[in-house]
Amino acid sequence: MEKIKVIIVDDHKLVTDCISLFLKSAPEIEVVGIAHSGKGALKLLGEVVPEVILIDISMPEMSGIETTEAIKKKYPDIKVLILSMHSDYDNISDAIDAGADGYVPKDVASEELIEAISAIQSGKNFFHTTISDEIVRNYSTKRKKNVSALPQLTKRELEVLQLFAEGYNNTEIADKLFLSVRTIESHKNHILQKTNMKNSVELIKFSIKHKIIEI
Repeated sequence: MEKIKVIIVDDHKLVTDCISLFLKSAPEIEVVGIAHSGKGALKLLGEVVPEVILIDISMPEMSGIETTEAIKKKYPDIKVLILSMHSDYDNISDAIDAGADGYVPKDVASEELIEAISAIQSGKNFFHTTISDEIVRNYSTKRKKNVSALPQLTKRELEVLQLFAEGYNNTEIADKLFLSVRTIESHKNHILQKTNMKNSVELIKFSIKHKIIEI
């Protein structure tokens, strides 16, 4: 039986060592590389091309979301499985938008991790029960609110918009939300598109009109 080639990406060596040790004991999986940063993962892909990449979200310089997006643009056939301690809707939504094929929490059972790898390698999507529940819960909440104009913005986008309207620059917003400047810029572009605003001044007016900030 041909093994599923896997790369593990996490900035904590202990995490990658533990996952690698476990996966190497699985007869259907072959760990072909380990990287400790997003940039390291992209460099590694120049040397070996896996079928599945396990990626953490919280990494310095280049987040797992940004890494996923970069991988999917250059290597669309590679499957990406997010393995993260963050199970909130914003991170899940960002991961899906970036092209992730699956998402499981770091406390997932070892058997389910193998199941997730096998599933996405075969072309399926795989979302752990807690992740699926969060998606459904958030969707249901949005439908119940039924508020015009604002439901189209995610919670993260609203946070970015509020801080921007309050006068914070991209770097300051990134520091406050523990995200990269590039991610903040991406969120702002999405906000402009969703609200049909043309510039920063119009965004501030939008924030005042919808009482996202008070004057």
